[in-house]
Amino acid sequence: MVRLDSFTLEDVEAHLAGEDEETAHRFGWWPKRSTPETVASAIRRWNDAWATSGPTRVFAVRNASTGQLMGHCELRYKEAGIAHVSYSTGCAHRGRGYASRALRLLSAWAFRDAGVERLELYVEPDNAASPSVAHNAGFQQEGLLRMQGRGGAGRHDMILYAKLPTDP
Repeated sequence: MVRLDSFTLEDVEAHLAGEDEETAHRFGWWPKRSTPETVASAIRRWNDAWATSGPTRVFAVRNASTGQLMGHCELRYKEAGIAHVSYSTGCAHRGRGYASRALRLLSAWAFRDAGVERLELYVEPDNAASPSVAHNAGFQQEGLLRMQGRGGAGRHDMILYAKLPTDP
């Protein structure tokens, strides 16, 4: 269904085409929008993090058959074996299970190859789709973190989901 690999500068236009207001809102830059320059800069930064063993690993989520870019998923190393994950699906590809599959692949890689012992995922309470994605990828809801998130509208609550290597 999907495969994870690296972004290239050829992905700039497809990445931009997949962004919408929902993406900008969830990732905290709304009402601003990405530009070809900001996306190209992000891709260079993501690839540099891989090359220098930086704290972030960003994967392009592609259609396994065609190679078409459908979104991204990201792992950010935190303290002592804990990592945070995030993901997005391009607006034309939502609601088809791609994010859940990508998150399962990212989780397997993190536990098997990256030395991660616990994955955490934060979801805004008004985000209707992400709880299903988290659940379908094997994450368990652990609780509400009051005023934990920060974005364009200031501080807000977040729901914490987590996954351990021993979880089904």
